[in-house]
Amino acid sequence: MDHEVKLSERLKELMELKGLNQRQLELETKLSNQAISFWLSNQRLPSLLSLWDLADFFECSIDYLVGREDH
Repeated sequence: MDHEVKLSERLKELMELKGLNQRQLELETKLSNQAISFWLSNQRLPSLLSLWDLADFFECSIDYLVGREDH
């Protein structure tokens, strides 16, 4: 599976598990709403720094976020 598609799926899944919408994720992580929108719609991939922020926030690995591992 394409890592871009996997990232958007994983991000949506993790947001749902935490009960967050896009705006709430922006406020919690300080990542831009526009960037989050691009990631969720598969228009762009996050930078490494943004992946670190997401992984830290969701307490998961970057490999999980991009679909390289399933746990």
